[in-house]
Amino acid sequence: MELKVEFKNFDEFKKLNEKVFKQTYQRSIKRTVTKFKTTTTKRVRETYAIKAKDLKKTITLKKENDYKYKFVVKSPRIGLEKFGARQTKQGVSVRIRKDRGRKVIKGAFLAKDTTNKLRVFKRKYKERLPIDRFYSISVPQMFNKEIIQKGFKEAEQTFEKEFKHNLDYYLGKLK
Repeated sequence: MELKVEFKNFDEFKKLNEKVFKQTYQRSIKRTVTKFKTTTTKRVRETYAIKAKDLKKTITLKKENDYKYKFVVKSPRIGLEKFGARQTKQGVSVRIRKDRGRKVIKGAFLAKDTTNKLRVFKRKYKERLPIDRFYSISVPQMFNKEIIQKGFKEAEQTFEKEFKHNLDYYLGKLK
């Protein structure tokens, strides 16, 4: 999933002083994009029971040029062990969404894989092998349209506020 954040229509400010405009715009857009990342990840964590550390690993802010950033979210499907997996008598209990209760995957078990990390598995047949690993959704699927739209609305407000603040700051330095 890729989202491009770009603000336009500031040609009248460019005429004032090119250096002041560039510094103001770059600082404002950087702070806006980082705030967008923070607010959207908080909203995702309100719905899904995932740790912020695991969520932030999948998000990158790429600077395309001085006036443009790209917010990129990439990840494969996440293993169920990241959602508070607990071994029970019936199987493994996980809680993926905070608005729903824990779910038990009957017959599943927690075991270490070849990299010595705890994972959720279930046998395919009655025999010992083969076993399947269980996964949930990917991080880009967690960022739904509602979360992104709210994030964009806040980003527009943040950018206006930051731009005014940074413009005052850099114009004050010229004196």
